Amino acid sequence: MNLRSILRVFVISCCSLSLHAQSVWDRNHLTDVKQSVQDAYYAASLQELKTQADGYLKIGADTVNTQQPLSEVECESSCKRVDMISDRITTLALAYFFNEKEIYAQKAVELIRTNFLDKNTRMTPDNFEVLETYPFIEMLDAVQLLEASSQLTSKDAKRLKAWFADLLDGMQASSQEVDAKAWAGHRGTAYDAQVIAYALYIGKKEVADKVIESIPAKRIFKQIEPSGKQPYELECKHSFDASQRNLHYLIDICLMAKHRELQIDGLESSDGRSLYDAMDYLAQFAGKDVSEWPYRQDGGWDYTQQKLYQDLYRAAVYLDTNRRGYLKVYDTHRIIDWKDRFNLLYAVPSSVDNAFAFACRQLDFAIAATNKAKKQKDNICKRKVIPRSIAKDGSLALVSPYDWCSGFFPGSLWHVYAYTNNDYWRQQAISFTWPLEEVKRYKSTHDLGFMVNNSFGKAYQWTGERSYKDVVIQAAKTLVSRYDDRVKCIRSWDFNRDRWKYPVIIDNMMNLEMLFSATQLTGDSLYWRVAVNHANTTMKNHFRSDYSSYHVVDYDPATGAARMKCTYQGYSDDSFWSRGQGWGLYGYTLCYRFTKETAYLRQAEAIADFILSWSNMPEDGVPYWDMKAPGIPDVPRDASAAAIIASGLYELSEYADMEKGKKYKAAADKIIDSLNRSYQSEYGANYGFLLLHSTGSAPHESEVDVPLSYADYYYLEALWRKRSLDN
Repeated sequence: MNLRSILRVFVISCCSLSLHAQSVWDRNHLTDVKQSVQDAYYAASLQELKTQADGYLKIGADTVNTQQPLSEVECESSCKRVDMISDRITTLALAYFFNEKEIYAQKAVELIRTNFLDKNTRMTPDNFEVLETYPFIEMLDAVQLLEASSQLTSKDAKRLKAWFADLLDGMQASSQEVDAKAWAGHRGTAYDAQVIAYALYIGKKEVADKVIESIPAKRIFKQIEPSGKQPYELECKHSFDASQRNLHYLIDICLMAKHRELQIDGLESSDGRSLYDAMDYLAQFAGKDVSEWPYRQDGGWDYTQQKLYQDLYRAAVYLDTNRRGYLKVYDTHRIIDWKDRFNLLYAVPSSVDNAFAFACRQLDFAIAATNKAKKQKDNICKRKVIPRSIAKDGSLALVSPYDWCSGFFPGSLWHVYAYTNNDYWRQQAISFTWPLEEVKRYKSTHDLGFMVNNSFGKAYQWTGERSYKDVVIQAAKTLVSRYDDRVKCIRSWDFNRDRWKYPVIIDNMMNLEMLFSATQLTGDSLYWRVAVNHANTTMKNHFRSDYSSYHVVDYDPATGAARMKCTYQGYSDDSFWSRGQGWGLYGYTLCYRFTKETAYLRQAEAIADFILSWSNMPEDGVPYWDMKAPGIPDVPRDASAAAIIASGLYELSEYADMEKGKKYKAAADKIIDSLNRSYQSEYGANYGFLLLHSTGSAPHESEVDVPLSYADYYYLEALWRKRSLDN
């Protein structure tokens, strides 16, 4: 059996758009993107593509004529000239494909005729350096998109193929005159990739297949050591860049080979040399500083790493789907640029990716709306700087750093930064975090966890910068000043003293995370002891036999005994205030995270089971503001409660046994799917809030059926946790 027969694999043909043999793009994917143009993940890159294409419509075709002088700024070398020509044609062809407007195809064909076909203005297909013509591979994929238009005639296509036949002949002739060593590294791989692409484009399939069949022995086994090192590339002064480029070219070859029903990416030599060994070798330097690379790399480290992550993604999605480790490297280290064309050509977003893409667009709008509102006189006078909700008069409701909700918006920005790795979001998060620093010594609230841990705590989690940690520690020190060892709880409110002596609300469970963290950060067990005592006392007094919780338990500070169990934000003292049930679920789950005490896990599971057993839970999993409210189903929902419950369930699913874990994750998935589909704001509306239909305090007719900053925060946290579990 010959090598060709060994390599032959079965490939399903594309019914919506025929595959072309030289493609490095996946045409099924492009068709899927075209059918999903409304997805938030693609929105910015599609808009950027259209903007670029519209710009090219205004440029005369002769501006890229290689026989006429180009401005020094625009084009200083023939390499840049080829890049420019290829980019314009590729951009216009893609714009035509996605927008179905003939004007883009018309301009693309005009550029093709000027630069490749017109005998007076066309480029001469010789004397090109092999690396500078590499963009032609992708351009030819784009050219084939134009075949559906009325602009590219059969005569045009025939003459373009003749031009590339001449280019191929010239390349093959010149290769005979070059020392073999000069073709040993990435330059030789780039040459082979182009020979394959051009041969397939002009119909010389046997020539292409012969080169493909030679790749394992000539390029993979010879150029890659068993360790994964690429010795020819390591001799370069940009050795990491050269190694990555060689892999990029090899991946392109493997993609073209796969379209020829040839699978060469997984082949391995007798002494263990393979393409994936080379990928593994480079992947181990993901996220590391250039100083840890043992070879010479003169600049461009960060840029090249990002290109490597994209190549790892391409390999894992389009060549070997078992390489999930590459996706983890990509997800962990890639920097999301929503305008990047890679998103259109290769990315296959999940529902979480689309939700984060929506969040980024919407939060950009929120930042602009907030910065504008901060300049209003009333907000300046009252030092209102953080968005919380939408007021009854329809205006954006800002709050001061001392409001219990002040930490949620900066926390949301930190979530987005963690997802994108984009420094833009880090800078935005910083700008909304530091105005809260002064509250670290504010003793008149139990909500310092919400205010500080969700802002400075997240900042420290994602940056490791000590300045954030110091604020968290001081806030924890301030919070424990509200603890009474007789009650063994942190006091919640200071108001209504004529009714309550020492009120503790279920919400307070959420502030324990900062105390547990403070012990880990300082080694001081005081914070841990306070958190454990508070959790134990709350577990003893706040919960009924069915594991539903009261909102408020009032204690006698003299004896520590519970003297009253009631509600403040729920419908009645014995009702099920939805957000309160969520606080309990989330709170005991985080207690188990830190302590690994089984009692906390059992408590969290019992609360979760109670919530999931509600007979009148809406089908979409988003609860009414109180599950005993009169008038159900014609009462407001609470998306904030849903987001809190989903986030808690995701974390709990990791600690529960397998059967329960699956149940909890499935319930959380259902909630998040509902929030994604039916509760998201329209883009550019509602001052940039993400979710609609939350309820703050229905009994006080406060913030009913409005967006709320904490709904957005826990929604993003739930998305982050879902992403981690799904991966």
